[in-house]
Amino acid sequence: MTSADGVGGSPVTDRFATVRSVALRVFVGDRLGLVVFLGTLAFVALYWRVGIFITDNYTLANALVALADGHLAVDEAVFGPHLETPGMVLHEGAHYGRNYGQIVFALPFLWGLEVLATVADPGLLLPMAWALVLVALGRESGRVLGRPTLGANAGAVCGVAAFAVNVAVARPLAPRLFPVAALQVSAIVATALGVVMLYRLVTRLHDRRTGVAAAVVLGLATPVGFWASLPKRHAVVVALILGTCYALYRSRLSPSPDDLVSPLSFRATAYAIVGLTTWIHGGEAFGLFLALVVVDIPTARSNDIRSLAVVAAVFFLSMTPFFVTNALLSGNPVRPPRTFLSAQYAAGGPSTGSSERFLRSLVDGLPPALAAPMTVALDYNAILLGQFVSGAETLVTDPGRLYRVFVRGGDIPGVSKDNFSQTIYLTVLEAAPVVAGTAAACAAGVANLRQSAGGSVRWSTTQVRSRVRAFGASPAAAMDAFAVALGVSFLLMYVSRLPLHAQLTVRYLHPFYPLAVYAMARQASLRRVLARHWRAGIWTWGGGVLLGSQLFVVAVAAGSLGRGEAVQVHALVGLAAAAAFAVLAASSAFTKRLDRATAVAGGLTAALGTDFLLLSGLAYFPYSQYALPAAGWVADLLATA
Repeated sequence: MTSADGVGGSPVTDRFATVRSVALRVFVGDRLGLVVFLGTLAFVALYWRVGIFITDNYTLANALVALADGHLAVDEAVFGPHLETPGMVLHEGAHYGRNYGQIVFALPFLWGLEVLATVADPGLLLPMAWALVLVALGRESGRVLGRPTLGANAGAVCGVAAFAVNVAVARPLAPRLFPVAALQVSAIVATALGVVMLYRLVTRLHDRRTGVAAAVVLGLATPVGFWASLPKRHAVVVALILGTCYALYRSRLSPSPDDLVSPLSFRATAYAIVGLTTWIHGGEAFGLFLALVVVDIPTARSNDIRSLAVVAAVFFLSMTPFFVTNALLSGNPVRPPRTFLSAQYAAGGPSTGSSERFLRSLVDGLPPALAAPMTVALDYNAILLGQFVSGAETLVTDPGRLYRVFVRGGDIPGVSKDNFSQTIYLTVLEAAPVVAGTAAACAAGVANLRQSAGGSVRWSTTQVRSRVRAFGASPAAAMDAFAVALGVSFLLMYVSRLPLHAQLTVRYLHPFYPLAVYAMARQASLRRVLARHWRAGIWTWGGGVLLGSQLFVVAVAAGSLGRGEAVQVHALVGLAAAAAFAVLAASSAFTKRLDRATAVAGGLTAALGTDFLLLSGLAYFPYSQYALPAAGWVADLLATA
């Protein structure tokens, strides 16, 4: 009997099953990764608003409309009052957008919405899609838990009920909002893929429980969830960064028969992702590239000519979209729109540091034959390295600025005034109290230093070299070094410009949130807390979300607090919980006695992060209609509370 006779499937079915299996492994890893992906989509949609949240979005939306019409130049302000919006550049009389990699990624979603709108009511498209996500989430969760029938039934009931509730209060969705919705859908999908990448990385490093915990914390308790439905570049860049992390780690592992590609292919993939990142933001891609090179070259399995040639070829090929786009816009393949001398930015142009001004003054005194090439070199140096130099100077001359970036913001005159006199700026710790758990890493470092100091370690040249070789031979150590290098790179790039208005959650340092969660997952003490007291953490998180969100609503309503005041309530409560979690997490590196308290504190800080995500979307920033009409109904109730 052949497969076509009934024993197996048809060749077409088998081929489809193979493609589906490969796609599952490539994008989400396994079924649990698929659950993480679907769960992230379902959660983010709860507070998804279809509209323009920040003026930068006008630039992206108008550029997407132009690209969908078949041209790069933006001729009409479909969104916004005019074309002079942040990020829009003027070159030879034509307006161009930016972040074209992000725009191209959103284009298929726009086409999909337009096609679906021909067979379904646009106002029901998004609720219908969310209901299908719930159905799939229930089915896949049931399979993972060994209860396929229960999971499928629960998913079907929840999906049908959710769709029915949304239909009861449905509102029409204007087709003109499709470009905005497409940008948002692409950002949400990128966020979910980034969360999955962290799950896969941590699972490979440790275990599935730790991987799921890291993914849940990242998606549900940090500003990664805040910016997921807001079509800025940050969601896509974080997904690409986490993809680079995963590829770099896999390139350090020994080859396995089950691997789809070789370690060298993973190494080349890491550079390919960096190349694609240049198509979105060249400056951040360069920072990612520097961190990757600094760690990859010394710790690579091999730096022979063949390996380097393969990596270089793939890297150059991945930058082809960047080169082509630049050539079409400016005629220069290495000159992105951001560097147009005639570009007009609403937020102002780039500044030059004191060292650069000094060098330019020296060049001005040279003969023209020498001054011309040196001027070109300084121009590219300013583009590529200027922000790093400025950041280093800032850390030396004004180290106290870090407090306003990472710990406490409050009412900063230069920031609050430009935020329409509202204190809505949150530091890294205020926006995500759970990252205080990185104190465990600091404590572990101190403990290791004490242990080394108490031993007979002699730091001879031979021992230093052996330690470096051992470090390079460890895939986990290489990944840790890359995380540190990446954090330093982004800090140097942006610290001189922070704190800044329109940041809300220090979005320029968006990669710090997954890096902080990764750092917590790497601590043996916190993994021990998770393994022994995960139930206490989950119950605390659940209670903190269900009860804590209501308490915040009551406090804001009872005090008749404005938006800025409400945000600062979250900031102060979050700082208090973060301080407790930091102390307990640090203590876990030295003793097991407070492990349960550490789990409770971690669950509480995670709950506070989730509360802020939900209330910022449903109560504090209801700027447009909701993708889920039922969520809009809840937001209306909260507005009248």
